Amino acid sequence: MTSEGRKILVVDDEESIRDILQRMLESIGYEVITANNGRDALYKLSLGEARIVLLDMKMPGMTGLDMLKKLGNDISNYCIIMVSVITDMQTALDALKLGAMDYITKPFNQDDLIEKLYIAIEKYNRMISERKLYEQIQANVIKQTDLMREQFNELISSQVREHNLIYRLSARQIPIHKDIFGRHSEETEENITDIDEFREAVFRVLRKKEEHAN
Repeated sequence: MTSEGRKILVVDDEESIRDILQRMLESIGYEVITANNGRDALYKLSLGEARIVLLDMKMPGMTGLDMLKKLGNDISNYCIIMVSVITDMQTALDALKLGAMDYITKPFNQDDLIEKLYIAIEKYNRMISERKLYEQIQANVIKQTDLMREQFNELISSQVREHNLIYRLSARQIPIHKDIFGRHSEETEENITDIDEFREAVFRVLRKKEEHAN
């Protein structure tokens, strides 16, 4: 796990809960940062201080759900585990819908917290890896598409140059080249000056062939 993955932001308005969680997490090797309200937590996340968050559900001012809503689409960049009392089960489910990875209930024990933390972090790391793989594949597709477009344009440019050469030779009535020119479709017997004109001529030829086939 990276050093960034060893940092956890604990957000709770109760100092005693923050202290308990901090001692508990530090005992298993995590670096713990704390915040006593949602606004302070959002500020610390904006500084990139942590990607893993233990977030209290009920806090004065900005609640845990309010904080999730503030994060919006950026929530996918974080592994957020909600901390709620047993009576907050529906709120915990709402938090999952907003993008939280999991929730733990108060009062909690160390074993339950650590197990849920590990599972959530594993799920988060897998999600990040899949996203990076998708972005890499997408970048490769764009790169290959651009390369194919360049090759196609070069091919068309080459055909335009060849066509214009044949056209000039035909205009000079050079027999051998006139024979070559005669094998071209009538759509390409006019002088063509750029790629777009040549492409349109080719499309007309293809459309005519399709009409004859039908």
